[in-house]
Amino acid sequence: MAKDYDLLLCGVTGFTGRLCAEHLLENVQGVTWAACARNAKKAEAVLAEVCAKTGKPAPPVEVADLVCADADAEEKLRAVVKKARVVLTTAGPFEKYGQTLVKLCAEEGVHYADITGETDFVRKMIEQHDATARKTGASIVPHCGNDCVPWDLTVLKFHEAAAAKGSTISEVKTYTEVPPGFGVSGGTLTTAVFQLGKKRGGAKPAFDALLTNAGGAKSAYAFKNASLKGDKHVAEFGRAAGPWIMAPVMTNCVRRSNALLGYADGLTYGEQQLRDPSFVNRTKDSFFAGLVGAAVALPSVFGPLLPKPGEGPARADMEAGWLRVHGRAKLADGGAMVSTFEFGEDTGYLGTARMLVECGVLLAAGPKSSGVITPAVAFGSGLLEHLEKTTPTTFTLAEAPP
Repeated sequence: MAKDYDLLLCGVTGFTGRLCAEHLLENVQGVTWAACARNAKKAEAVLAEVCAKTGKPAPPVEVADLVCADADAEEKLRAVVKKARVVLTTAGPFEKYGQTLVKLCAEEGVHYADITGETDFVRKMIEQHDATARKTGASIVPHCGNDCVPWDLTVLKFHEAAAAKGSTISEVKTYTEVPPGFGVSGGTLTTAVFQLGKKRGGAKPAFDALLTNAGGAKSAYAFKNASLKGDKHVAEFGRAAGPWIMAPVMTNCVRRSNALLGYADGLTYGEQQLRDPSFVNRTKDSFFAGLVGAAVALPSVFGPLLPKPGEGPARADMEAGWLRVHGRAKLADGGAMVSTFEFGEDTGYLGTARMLVECGVLLAAGPKSSGVITPAVAFGSGLLEHLEKTTPTTFTLAEAPP
C-alpha cells in the first residue's frame, strides 16, 4: 500500500527530536518524512529554526496526541501512523508516551524505532504486542540510540567473528569510557526521575518477557549477568571500573538479542563503566547523581535544579564529545577477542539522534525480522556498516594479544 511518508518523527519539539530533524534535513536524501506533534505551532516554530539553519524546506506537521484519552484520540493517531512506513520517536518517558504508539504500529504493520532506556517498557511491549507485530510484519525496535546500539552491536560482532571460526562466545565484558562531565538533557532526567520514582510490584510472570522467542515461548538460550556490583581495579586499563545507571539497560538488551539470535546457552555478559582517573571529576559526577536521587525523593524541592525538558548540552560540547566501548570476549574453544567501538561525538544526544534516524532509514528499506526486537536482530551488522558510512563511528575487532 502506498504511503505518504517513509518516516514519521514524533518528539520534534524535544532536545533530541530537534537533533533528529537537523540530521534528516542536513544529511539524509531520498526519504520523505513528516513530524507528528500535539502542538502544531510549537513544532512548526522548531522546524522553522532548523530549516533556517540548514536552508532546507520544512516537512509537513501531522497533529495528534501520543497520550490518547479516548477512542477518538486513538483513531486520530492511528490515521497519522498509517500514513508512514516507519515511526520514529524521541518522546519520553516512553512508558507514558510510547505505549499507544507501539500498539498502533504493531496493529497496522508499521515499523517503529525509539531511543528508550526503559527496560520495564520494553518488557511490557513484548508481552502485549510482540505476537501482533509478528503477524502484521511490523518491526518494533526499541533501544535505537545510545541505549543500546553500541553494546548490542559489540556482542553481535563477537558472535559473528566466533561463528566464522567455528566457535561460539561464552563470555563478553564491555567497559564503557565517557568524557568528563558527560552532559544530560532535561528530557533524559525527566525520564530517569519518572522511572526511579514509580512504584513496582504485581504478579511475577512465568519467565522474563525479554527471553520470549519468536514462537512466544521461553528461549532455550539462558543468560547470566556478570556486571560489577562495586568498583574493581582493572589492570588492563590502569583504573577502576564499576556499576553505572545504564548498565542494566545494556545488559537486558543483550539478554533479548541472545534469546532471539542464540549466541550461546548460558552466555555470560557484564557491562561496567571505567572511572575517570581525576578525583575532581569523579566527585562532580557523584554530586550530580546525588542531585538526581534527591529529585526522585523530593521532586518539588530538587526538581527545579535540574535541566528542563527541551534543554540539553551546548552544541560545541556535543561536537567535542566522544564514547568508547571496549569489548572483551572469551570463546568456547579457549580463544579470546578484543574490540573497540568509538564515536567521535557526544552519543547521548547528537549521536543518538543520528543513530535513530539511520535506523529509520534501514527500517524503511526493510528489516530482517518482525516483532518487538533489538537493533542487532532488526539490522544485523548492516547497521554498523551504515553507521560507519554516515556518522563519525569506527569499530575494530581482533584476536586478543597473547
